[in-house]
Amino acid sequence: MMWFLSIAFLLGLSIGSFINAWSFRHDTGRSILSASSCFSCSRKLRWFELVPLLSFVALRGKCRACRSRISLQYPLVELITGIVFVLVLYKFLIFDFSSLAVLLFWSTIIAISVYDIRTKIIPNGAAYALAGLGFLSPLLYGNTGDLFALTHLVAGPLLALPLASFWFFSGGKWMGLGDAKLELGIGWFLGLSLGLSGMLIAFWLGAFIGVCLIVLSKLVPQRVRDKRSRFNFSMKSELPFGPFLALGAFIVWFFEFNITYFLF
Repeated sequence: MMWFLSIAFLLGLSIGSFINAWSFRHDTGRSILSASSCFSCSRKLRWFELVPLLSFVALRGKCRACRSRISLQYPLVELITGIVFVLVLYKFLIFDFSSLAVLLFWSTIIAISVYDIRTKIIPNGAAYALAGLGFLSPLLYGNTGDLFALTHLVAGPLLALPLASFWFFSGGKWMGLGDAKLELGIGWFLGLSLGLSGMLIAFWLGAFIGVCLIVLSKLVPQRVRDKRSRFNFSMKSELPFGPFLALGAFIVWFFEFNITYFLF
């Protein structure tokens, strides 16, 4: 078991490194396959500076040449992806088509979440790819008869509709349309009841984190908030919702936690 989960973790670290590269290069005209370089001094990085997680620790979070700080996004995304891979394969206990397809689904969600945090944008291509994986999810589990079942067909659109309505009626102020596109794939993957449970958890988490950020920002001196906008958070501040949808979805999928049993 330990060797199996160790391989899963190492694989997750590698995919997390790829997600980082994609998130920084997407829509910039730079190929994902191009050589990595320091953002400050533009020096091309050597292979030993690109080992997931370990290189960041060995370099103490700084470029080997110019000593500029390396974004914490790199180790955090690699570590999170590694943990997700361990949890997914712990649930499957086997490398097969289904487990690899589910890993691809969650890797896509992580990539979307990371990009949403960085840019407050959910890329259409990634959201549509996730929707395709979600729609085909019955095939991943061998339930081919469920692919065109009415409950499966309506799950994605029904769960995406409230988020799309928030976007439409607020003119994009309350929520972005990308969140609805993200929920489309999540709804098809989880189904109606689990998808609704994940969405409710996402709203609760978003509200809790939002309140915490507002309270913490009030504790920061005004002069610091004036100089650094990231410490100045209020009710009008924009908070990416995609990561909360992703986290809520993973919680209900992994633990099979169906809140609707308690509500209805």
